Amino acid sequence: MGRVITLLYHRVRKYEEDIQLLAVTPEHFSEQMGWLKDHYPIVGFDADWDTVEGDAICITFDDGYRDNFLTAVPILNKLQIPATIFVSTGNIDTCREMWWDEVERNFLIDKEYCERFHLSDEMFGCTWDVSTAERRKDLYYTLHWLMKQINVERRNDWIRQLQEWNGYQENGREENKCFQTADLKDIDMSQILIGAHTVNHPVLSKLTAEEQKREIEISKRHLEKIFDKPILTLSYPFGGITDYNEETIKVCKELGFLKAAANIPGIWEKGNDPYQIPRHIVRDWDLEQFKEHLKVFWKGI
Repeated sequence: MGRVITLLYHRVRKYEEDIQLLAVTPEHFSEQMGWLKDHYPIVGFDADWDTVEGDAICITFDDGYRDNFLTAVPILNKLQIPATIFVSTGNIDTCREMWWDEVERNFLIDKEYCERFHLSDEMFGCTWDVSTAERRKDLYYTLHWLMKQINVERRNDWIRQLQEWNGYQENGREENKCFQTADLKDIDMSQILIGAHTVNHPVLSKLTAEEQKREIEISKRHLEKIFDKPILTLSYPFGGITDYNEETIKVCKELGFLKAAANIPGIWEKGNDPYQIPRHIVRDWDLEQFKEHLKVFWKGI
């Protein structure tokens, strides 16, 4: 009987300080893909895994950063490795950063800061001392966690307050840009599959059923308009066991998705729930570290 381990990537780029540990350098990514190509069959996320014999690997990406298109896709195409990129559609054709990058931009880059930040909010309103780099980093983690607990409208208001505090415009840093429509249309869909990842990357379980459906359906329809074909796969933002719920799965079934990816470590085997495909996050590991982590993944630890 076949087994599949699905690997989860986010970014392929060099980072001076990757606070979320989301990036793998191009050199490490190329080494990892080359080794996998030599040692495992690599299956597409949309493939019929019931026909898999032995152990196989599936490659996925979340979020839709443009470096996936500029750096990862050429490596994958050169090695003829299939992969799926799950795209949050809210930043397509914009210069905005993903919301967690926006929070990072407002607290962690090297610049002059005011000594205090005041957040106006009926529940979480507070004034923080941000006079040192350590205190700004602490507040970054605090706001990142809080923003996962609130709805999109409220989160956007907090980001607006941060931008006004710093005197920033909405346009973010070029290196944090997300996919543009032209990028997506330039992708060879026979090799790289595009899946949905909501519009605004919220924690779905924090939303009402109606809000969940809107986030998922608008993302799906946006991508279908670009590609003129059905979008049948999705990954849940953040994807932990508490980040989606039964209502999320119900919405996926109603909208015609065939598979959905979570962010829960595990090995897929025949008979598993197709709406909770387990995945393992890959960090910026060199080849030897990568091989050691794969051994652990296959042990189901």
